Amino acid sequence: MKKLIAFLTTLITLCGVSCSEKPTSSNSRVINKEQVQIVDNSRIYKKTELPFPDELQGISNIFYNEKSGSIHIIGNDSEGNEKACITDSDFSMYSYADLKLKMDYSKNESVAFAVSEDNIFAVISTAVQAEKNEEISFTYRLKTYDNSGNELSVSDFTIDDSLLSECLYKGIRSIRYAGENRLILDIDSIFLLIDTEGNVIETLTEETVNDYTESANGYIRHYVENNGYYGIKSDKITEKLIDFTDSGLSGISAISPIANGDFVCYMDRKLYRLSERDIAEYSQIQTITLAAASKIDEIQPMIADFNAESNLYQIDLKNYLDGYEYSAEGVENAVNDLEMDIISGKIPDMVYLDTNEIEKLSSKGAFADLYEFMDSDSKYSRDAFLPNYLEAAETNGHIYSVAPTFMIKTIAAKTKHTDIQNWNFEEFKNVYNSKSADMTLFESANNRIAVFGFLSDDCNDFVDYGTHTCSFNSQDFINILEFSAEFPSVEEYSWETTSCRNDTALISTLYIKSFRDINVQNQSIFGDDITFVGFPSENRNGSVMTLSNQFAIMEDSPAKDGAWSFIRTFFRDDRYYGNINGIPITEKGFEIAMEEALEPPYYIDGESNQKVPMKETGYNFTNGSETEITPMTETEQAKYEAFVRSITRAVSGHYDNSINSIVSEETSRYFAGACSAEECAEAIQNRVSIMLSEQS
Repeated sequence: MKKLIAFLTTLITLCGVSCSEKPTSSNSRVINKEQVQIVDNSRIYKKTELPFPDELQGISNIFYNEKSGSIHIIGNDSEGNEKACITDSDFSMYSYADLKLKMDYSKNESVAFAVSEDNIFAVISTAVQAEKNEEISFTYRLKTYDNSGNELSVSDFTIDDSLLSECLYKGIRSIRYAGENRLILDIDSIFLLIDTEGNVIETLTEETVNDYTESANGYIRHYVENNGYYGIKSDKITEKLIDFTDSGLSGISAISPIANGDFVCYMDRKLYRLSERDIAEYSQIQTITLAAASKIDEIQPMIADFNAESNLYQIDLKNYLDGYEYSAEGVENAVNDLEMDIISGKIPDMVYLDTNEIEKLSSKGAFADLYEFMDSDSKYSRDAFLPNYLEAAETNGHIYSVAPTFMIKTIAAKTKHTDIQNWNFEEFKNVYNSKSADMTLFESANNRIAVFGFLSDDCNDFVDYGTHTCSFNSQDFINILEFSAEFPSVEEYSWETTSCRNDTALISTLYIKSFRDINVQNQSIFGDDITFVGFPSENRNGSVMTLSNQFAIMEDSPAKDGAWSFIRTFFRDDRYYGNINGIPITEKGFEIAMEEALEPPYYIDGESNQKVPMKETGYNFTNGSETEITPMTETEQAKYEAFVRSITRAVSGHYDNSINSIVSEETSRYFAGACSAEECAEAIQNRVSIMLSEQS
């Protein structure tokens, strides 16, 4: 098997750096991107459940006062009344303060809290709109209580509009105690220092606001971001204190530091103390580094669960997107950072990357063949997966990456108009030309640019990232160019809206996000029996699985078995129950998805633990119509199953902006009459070939 460094560079040799050493109690490093410096001093914490305050139904805020050692837990009771539970770091005795507040959300009321050593502060903001078209104004009320809930003062106040002229929303986002009976209001990132009567003392900036905040445990402010808990020190240095994923935490909605370096948090409707784990607990645990360059919201809870349950492995997530905006440019920068780390010898154990990036790296021997793990796995062997998924995911008989679910992109038409499943281009044109002039091709956007984009499927068919080749000079591509040119330009197009349901449009592109969704889109868009005609292609393989981010195990990782142990948790049967997005890749998961599609969607009632059916509706974005959906029949289920199992091609769910820019430039020349279709195709072929060869 080729080694990774051989393809990345012949000039740099790999130093002996392993990313699978035993974990330490501290993972100190500095992240410095786009002028943001964060010192990562996060530890690994274990959680211990605490007695839940019996007078509270839910918790919105947790505050710790270092001077008094008191902890204020604020939430509401079963009647919606706001209350404060006051305790200490031993959580041995709870006292309660009824704040005599009940928010009327129908009147656009909201509340924010802060505490001091002796007092509880509540600022209520209310949106007021006198007439329907008049601008919304806000009124504010500040209430001050003692720790027994006795109301000490009430002040109604307004804020001069000139101070909030840049605010889109003028409700109170949060408040902080600033000492000397002063509060800092955060109104859409405008910070105002006020006294207890609501008088504005000073307008603060993001640079000066921390100067007015009292320090607690050495930090003047804490915040949650990117699945971590951070503290800002008085010298403006930001430290990452807890990595939620490393500590097996997810769904935290309130958290605060307390005494002795511990924390208290509200998670999954329970109250927990977080205490640093002794390094001795990890003497037999192997750290597995997972590198990502994208949003990780979908996988973060699974990482947290794995870390909380496993006694053998610990997933250390490094998301290279941290510090960048979530945009095409930000993701590209994150991927580049990851590749530079790999070049320098900082090789992760596995990656979670876009399909296009996976294909580029897998062609160079970067990843282990996952068949090796399937063949030795008694539960998730090859037979456990959909055969057509394995065929679509294979590269020369190997599988280098896996996604727990996939979506589908295809084109459909009413069966009464055509029964040709996966048609070629000639059949597609013949069917369209046989219809009356009153029938459009698509329901909207029947101009040459849009038609080209639809039929070329964003050029997925014409680029092979694995071999770094393309086929834009093929007859398929030329056919699409010539057919698209028959439609009006964007400037000439009248932007009419037609409908497949009422037979004024022939076909519609379907983006199917689950097995259930096939039925939803059929009923909402067509309302009749349909044929999955697919994108017209000579190989009659015009329906595709779309795969966005996938897991892959690095060939040079010393922790490959541990990495597979984590990945296989995504195939568990319980992952596929409920209203999931995506079509399962396992046979058992697919069976679960099919069976659940025969009944309405549901949620699980928290008290009875029973299924509660929900009304299902489908929305046709073309004409704005909404349709009440009935569950699919067993006959429809069998038809949809056969369709899903027939798909043997997979593409990325992301677009390649560089290639799309080239295609857009050259097709614009063709549609303007500056070149023939053959010349356009050849120009694109030459430019994209050069770009792909530079990436090889």
